[in-house]
Amino acid sequence: MRRVLVTTLVAGTVAFGATAPQTYIEELVHFLAGKSLPVNGKFYQYDFEHDNHYDPNDWIYVTSDGRYAFRLLAVTPSENNAFGFAPVELPADLPATPNGYFININFPQDRDERFSWVYATHDTGKVYKLMGATADNQFDYLDLNGDGVPDPLPIRATVGSPSSLPGTSEELVATFSYPSGGAGGNGGAMGDHGDHGHNGEGMTPITTPVDTTLTPEQRYEIAWMYNEEKLAHDVYLNLYELYKDQGWARPLYNIGEGSESQHMAAVRQLAEAYDVNVSDDYMTPYDPDLVASLDSGEFAVSDIQSLYNTLYEKGSQSLQDALEVGCIVEVTDVVDLNEALQVAEGNEDLTRVFTYLRSGSYNHYWAFDRALKQLGVEDGCCSLGEEYCKTPEEFPTGENGQGAGGQGQGNGNGGGYGKGNGPRR
Repeated sequence: MRRVLVTTLVAGTVAFGATAPQTYIEELVHFLAGKSLPVNGKFYQYDFEHDNHYDPNDWIYVTSDGRYAFRLLAVTPSENNAFGFAPVELPADLPATPNGYFININFPQDRDERFSWVYATHDTGKVYKLMGATADNQFDYLDLNGDGVPDPLPIRATVGSPSSLPGTSEELVATFSYPSGGAGGNGGAMGDHGDHGHNGEGMTPITTPVDTTLTPEQRYEIAWMYNEEKLAHDVYLNLYELYKDQGWARPLYNIGEGSESQHMAAVRQLAEAYDVNVSDDYMTPYDPDLVASLDSGEFAVSDIQSLYNTLYEKGSQSLQDALEVGCIVEVTDVVDLNEALQVAEGNEDLTRVFTYLRSGSYNHYWAFDRALKQLGVEDGCCSLGEEYCKTPEEFPTGENGQGAGGQGQGNGNGGGYGKGNGPRR
């Protein structure tokens, strides 16, 4: 799935996007909203070799005053020149309009001022936050949902009087604002993006229901799914610590820190609203102290604890094993969520949250599949066998992630990693 097309600078120059804590994202959006900032320069995609193929360094950056032009990755990158910019002459056949604009924002929370920039597309005004440089010195943009693909912020940039030709001296200014509909536009508020904001659908807060009556099976599913989402969060981040110096380990961090944190929060909302203890004692009231007391790698459902230990042991063998753990976890999640959705039938809150989680698992599966292939595992997740080999029809993503995801049932039974036989009474 590619939601950022080659018509923007983001495509072709990013291997994996970087995630960030939710508080950083929210404060960044509030920081930009309503501001007007000078445009520092324009980016043009240009086929230097004229071979009808765009390479990662087929980009020209032109300063807003038109006095200087630089080619991306034209020299060996260094600490002070992270993307290898080098001066070039402006080609006579440079496109009339840029692909997008580069704007220095000086966001106070950016510790490295070299990367306190945003890229705004010319055609749609979508805004992408630069977070750093990848291991191979390409642009690393913010990934909101942890699927390995850069995501635009829920904000738009309007560039005043954009020049139709490079080389002029007029000043350009980018004004940042929420899309039409206010902060809720473009798929909702920041907390609503989750894993599948492709159709403007995402998680909305759960208020205390009028009727909090659940069946024992429904209470069990809430307890189980909270711990299972915590398992994904913990095992991904703990395995990332083992391999963080290896570039292809990035999805472990992106998905763990970004999406799985949101998934835990979504199920915790259910537990609070319906007063469900997220432990083996799921028939007792919700216990916030228990939730707060669980350290990384600790779980309140004993079967999940055993599963975590098994997965962490496998993932600690090699980076390939760690990424394979991602495939296993996401397939297991989908199998369990299919069961949970059957149990949730008739309860709108449970159905909405479990569908949201499943859409995320579809996306995460393909992120780990891509990472394995980039690591050199030709069959990706399919190298684990038929049970973990999925098709886009079984695990839909992208624009169909929410709609088709509501119907997809997946295959497999979770093998030795799945859920047990249901509630223990």
